[in-house]
Formats: sequence, structure tokens, C-alpha cells
Amino acid sequence: MPTLHRRVRKSSSEEAVAGMRFQWLSFIGCALAAAALAACNGGSASQPPTSTGSVAAIISAKQLIVLPGLPAGGKFTYDIGLVDPAARRYYLADRTNSSLDIIDLNTFAVRQVTGGFTGQKASNDQSGPDGVVFVPGGSVYVGDVNTVKVVDPVAGAVTASIPTGTAGFRTDEGCYDPDDKLVMFANPADSPPYATFISATTNKVVGTVKFTTSIGLEQCVYDPGTKTFFINNDGTPTNPHGELDTILASTAAAGAPVVAQAFPEGTCGPAGLALGPSEHLLVGCDAPAGSPQITLIMSATSGAIVTTITQVGGEDEVAYDPKLNAYYTASRDWTANGISVTGQAGAAFTPVLGIIDAGTNTWIKNLPTGAGAHSVAADIATGNLFVPVPPTAATAGGVQLFGP
Repeated sequence: MPTLHRRVRKSSSEEAVAGMRFQWLSFIGCALAAAALAACNGGSASQPPTSTGSVAAIISAKQLIVLPGLPAGGKFTYDIGLVDPAARRYYLADRTNSSLDIIDLNTFAVRQVTGGFTGQKASNDQSGPDGVVFVPGGSVYVGDVNTVKVVDPVAGAVTASIPTGTAGFRTDEGCYDPDDKLVMFANPADSPPYATFISATTNKVVGTVKFTTSIGLEQCVYDPGTKTFFINNDGTPTNPHGELDTILASTAAAGAPVVAQAFPEGTCGPAGLALGPSEHLLVGCDAPAGSPQITLIMSATSGAIVTTITQVGGEDEVAYDPKLNAYYTASRDWTANGISVTGQAGAAFTPVLGIIDAGTNTWIKNLPTGAGAHSVAADIATGNLFVPVPPTAATAGGVQLFGP
């Protein structure tokens, strides 16, 4: 049995200050903002639109939306960002400001909800906020240390705190099942790692499932086509560099979730996960040092690897946009020669936004982003993309807008 070591996910700079307050910061950004309708918020089981070979030609870097509290020369740590397309809001788990940042996509005003989030500590595993999940027309669920906090995005307030642990570790990434009205969140740093299922109707925990041989958990997604939760597992003795695990929604709804299947992901080192067209899943990979960097497209029905893309890798969060029928990768650990140096001292990275045609499953283009840029979200109404970036010596930090 091989010896396994838990892969620690980095953020773009990993220090911040915690706080407990509620602020409304009226701040007009210098551009539009939006984020992904993450697959974990319902996914996409529809047939794909016509592929557009013009994605590379029309997507480019636009303006920077500056966020409060991120001056030039400072640091910016954050986790998941995504968009609620119907409500026209972008949400970002902002550890530097110990807040859930909300950008109004009609007025571009920024609000920061700070209802007791932990903030950045010495270890990511003891920091928050982390994962973000929204219920269409309802609350936003935000992972934090030992809890999931429930936010009313209209009032801008934390309305509930749901206990999910006691060991002092973060409740990390999550996803939403609109069929059963269940929110799933993972606790990757606990021993063993586990996932918690919460009723979005009652805000009560309805079940948990342990991953007894896992070294960590990453992004999950709900697929309405197969009525299955998928979650990236960092590694097990059988699949030391990652596997895609499945949980039937029916078992979670019954209060007894179990892992049904485990599909090998090779040397992927999985992180992000997004549901695309034709029951395909994009798997963001951050391969171990010395391995070729890759991105996978897998089948949600068979678990098979459909395509291995070698022109981009080193990802954390990934996204799918049905408007342009494209996948996007936040490839913070991409390297110029395509060989992973993740975890090596003094490693040099070339962070990019990867663009993949979801109709043909082929790589299109890489666009430069910023140091440690590991979150990407797509606005399915406009085709805009949002990538948080840290301050530089000369500029403040915020969210970089890419788009048509």
C-alpha cells in the first residue's frame, strides 16, 4: 500500500486578518463583474449549443474591478467565486477581509458581508470563508471553520450558522442539488475527510459520509441528468493521485449517503470540477511535480476519461459557460514547459486562464492572469469571466474581468 501525503491547496497569498462585523461598502467598480453558475448549483444536463470556434478571438482581458481593503503592495487571499445569473450577483469568499463579497451586476456596487467569518490564519485548513453555494432565489451557503454560514444576500447578513465539525478545520467546497434541495459541503482536512448534506429547506444536517481512505477532498458537483453527486478525491491507496467519487442523491436524501463508485483520474491531482454538455465533466488537475500537466474531461455516465488535454493544467477552480460553450480553467500552477513543479521550493509558475472548446473537447488558448490566480467564474448571461487577482507593487487587488 503506497504512502499517501495530503496535497495542500494553496491560495494566492495566504495571510489575512479576521473580523466580526457587517459592512455595506458602496463601491463602483470600473467594469462589469460576474461569476460562474457553478455546476455545483444545478449543472447543465441539456444538449450542447453549437460550438463556437471564435471564443479565442472574442475573449480578452478587460478592466479590473478593485475590491476594498486590497491596496497596492498588499496581499489577497480568497477561495471560491461564482455568479447567481438570475439575481445578477457575483459572490466571492474573501479571506483577507473576512467577508463574503457581493458585486451587484447591474450597478457594479460592492458589498462585504462580515458576519463572523474566520479570515486567513497560518493554515488554509483553519481559514475561512471557503466554498460558496447559492440556492436560486434564496440563501447563499458559505463554508467556514467548523460551520456553514447562511447569508441573506438581499439583507447582506449572516442569518444562521450550521455546525459541521468540531476539530477546528474548514468546511470547504460545496454544491447544490435542486431536485432534493440538498447542499453538500466537504471537510477535507478532518481525519478522515467527510462530506455533510444540509437541507436547504430546514438548514439542518440530514447526513454525512466519511471517505475513510482519502487524503483530502476537493470540488463537488451535482448532475441532474444522473441524479448523482460527484466529488474530486485527492487520493486513496488505490488511486494515489486522485479519483472521481460518486454519491447517489437518493441515498443523501434518505439521510444515509454512501460512496457508490470511484473512477481513477491517473496522475491528475484533481481540484476543480464543472459539469458541461453531453454529460461531460471538466476536471481541473494539479499534477505532482515531475509529471506532465493535464486537464481531464470525463464522462458522468461511465466515469471514463474522454479526453486528456496537455496544453493547460495546474488548476484549482474551473467553470463551464453554455453561452459560448466553453470551459475555463484557473491554472495558477501552469508552467512554461508543461511539466509540474507543484510543491517544489522556488518553483516558477506562469498563471493562465485556460480556454477549452466544450463542443470538440479541444484546447483553444491560454491568457495570462496573475500570481496565484486560482478562481474563475463565468456569467452565463453575458459570457464574461471573473478571475480574482492579488495586488501588485503598483496596483490594487480585485477581480479581473475577461470577456467578449
